[in-house]
Order: sequence, then structure tokens, then C-alpha cells
Amino acid sequence: MKKIVFIMTAVVLALGMNACKTKKTDSNVQETTQATTVDQKTNSTLVDKHWKLIELFGNPVSENNAKEPHIIFQTEDNRFFGDAGCNRFFGNYQLKGSDRITFSQAATTMMMCINMETEQKFLEVLNTADSYTIKGDTLTLNKGKEPLARFVAVDKE
Repeated sequence: MKKIVFIMTAVVLALGMNACKTKKTDSNVQETTQATTVDQKTNSTLVDKHWKLIELFGNPVSENNAKEPHIIFQTEDNRFFGDAGCNRFFGNYQLKGSDRITFSQAATTMMMCINMETEQKFLEVLNTADSYTIKGDTLTLNKGKEPLARFVAVDKE
């Protein structure tokens, strides 16, 4: 008799725990779906565009770089890449909410150019930025609410 009571208690506990898990999973799926919807909307204005760098720390970007400084955010695998004015760079980004961004696993080529100032500041922005805003065709990378760099969307087709 004790054995039957023990087995019945174990079954009831197992079913109860499983019900809790299912409910929690449903909640997580709903939260993930809502976050994905926000990210997809945000993504559509940010990703798969050629963003030309036009301003760093409040100063216009000079045209005497070896190459045009720019960044492109890819939808696939949340990767970014671009040119810092001399060297190419690439890495991963992650969007959080409607205006938060983090950059990780960034790497660059290691060529030496005459003017490296723009490049150094641009890479500093990628290490510092934690949010962004998009107004029309202008992207701004920020630290908090302080603008670090501004870009304009350029049609490169």
C-alpha cells in the first residue's frame, strides 16, 4: 500500500512539474515572438544598407582617406563589415530592444596608411557604441544619448 501511495505521489508531482514547464515555455515563446517582431521592424531600417560615415565625434569626416569609410549590417548571422578608411573590418552585432546595439568579435586587416586618424576613431566608436537612432536616411551610433558617429544611407547598386 505504501508503495502505491509513493508511486501515485511521484506521478502527481511529475505531472505538476511538467505543467509548470509548459506554461513557462509558452510565456518564453510569446516574449521571443514579441522581441523578434520588434527586431525585424528595427532590422529592416538598419540592415542590408550601405552606411557611409559622414561624422565622427561631432566633426565631419575628411575625404582624404584611402577608401570610403562605411559599415553594412547583414541580416544573416547578425554580421557587420565595412571599411574604416584604410583597413576592412568585420564582426558580429546584436540588437536589443528598439535602439540598443552591441558589437562583438570585431577584427580588422592590418595595413598601414598615411591617414589613420579616421580609422582609429571609427574603430573606437565600434568598441564604445551601445545604442543607435535612425532618422530618415541617417544612422547615428551613440554611447547612451551622446552621438559618436553619423552615417548616411547610400545606394550602391
